[in-house]
Amino acid sequence: MSGPLSGIRVIELGHALAAPFACALLADFGADVIKIEHPAHGDSLRDMGPMLDESSAWWSVTGRGKRSVCVDFKKAEGLHIVKGLIRQADIVVENFRPGVLDRAGLGWAALHEQFPALIMLSISGYGRGGPYSDRPGFGKIAEAMSGATHLTGDPAAPPVHPGYSLGDATTGIFGAFGVLLALRHRDATGEGQLIDLALYESLLRMVEWQVPLHAVLGQTPVRNGAVFPFEDAFLTDVCATADGESVVVSAATTKAKDSVRQMLVAEGLLSDESVSDESVSDEPVSVDMMSQTLRGWVLTRTREEALSTLLAYDIVAGPVYTTRDIVADPHMAARGNLVTMQSNHGVDVPMPAVVPSMSATPGEVRWVGPALGQHTGEVLTDVLHLSAAEVDALTEAGVVGPVEGP
Repeated sequence: MSGPLSGIRVIELGHALAAPFACALLADFGADVIKIEHPAHGDSLRDMGPMLDESSAWWSVTGRGKRSVCVDFKKAEGLHIVKGLIRQADIVVENFRPGVLDRAGLGWAALHEQFPALIMLSISGYGRGGPYSDRPGFGKIAEAMSGATHLTGDPAAPPVHPGYSLGDATTGIFGAFGVLLALRHRDATGEGQLIDLALYESLLRMVEWQVPLHAVLGQTPVRNGAVFPFEDAFLTDVCATADGESVVVSAATTKAKDSVRQMLVAEGLLSDESVSDESVSDEPVSVDMMSQTLRGWVLTRTREEALSTLLAYDIVAGPVYTTRDIVADPHMAARGNLVTMQSNHGVDVPMPAVVPSMSATPGEVRWVGPALGQHTGEVLTDVLHLSAAEVDALTEAGVVGPVEGP
């Protein structure tokens, strides 16, 4: 294996989606991620969404670069195997409800006592402490608790969730970040540590302005459609076009807002006086007025016509892409933002490439999400040095398996 995390071994005791997402990021940069799955069913992510071959297209991305090992660690022999793998690992990543792994003999206290240099990333709905810690939690609940859901949607309608796993994915990113910090600390001290991460905390951190705005100014931001909930702070809007597409205009600085004003004047949509602080009304044109005017102008043009004019005025604007646009975009192609991998059954699967791009230590997508138990035999023999006869006996007893590839 190559990459900046080459030589780092991760044991993933995770299931859809935050922990597997974090581990996929680590695998992209060379970590040896050994994913422990139950022999009977494996990660539920394998069955989510449209199917590709014998598992989901989603799994082909989130499972990429990992080795799948099927072990029933509720059995004594299986627990022994998992602890043997952990003994040779640097990191354990899990996202069970607090207490589940403790009862199985794989909790933080027990592992830390046996392996003091071990790092554990523990992701759960509400974290390991606090009055809600025993509650079950998924990403959409976390998005709501963070305040992000309240800020999303039309002000005249109930709040909406994004149509993708925002809470899980951002928690996976923060989890991978925490792992790198813990590795840095271990390099300096030799000590492992626990990373305790609640699903709602990543988005709470990302919507960083909502708490001080309320606590200091007494304002509770509310959803405002495509526009930021700060009065006249930014001009950010999604504008429909004449051909049924949309463009986004984002003016987040004074200079950027001035560019929009100047364009609207040049196109005859606002008067010269309205762009000046010395206008007849003694007030500059409001962001809301500019947004409404801009929407009307964009609606009379195709997406490409609108973008051509907006960019000519040095306005920060871009198209609202569908997947069809993404796979056809020349800029994304030039930057290598998509990579095509072959599935276990020979099907070409395009997927997002490794992020970020590193000049000296680039990552790599090594293979798609493996078949259930594809690497069981390989890991048991190469990592734990079990004989073929021992692997066969464990398989016969239902402790591990399957041991065959796709």
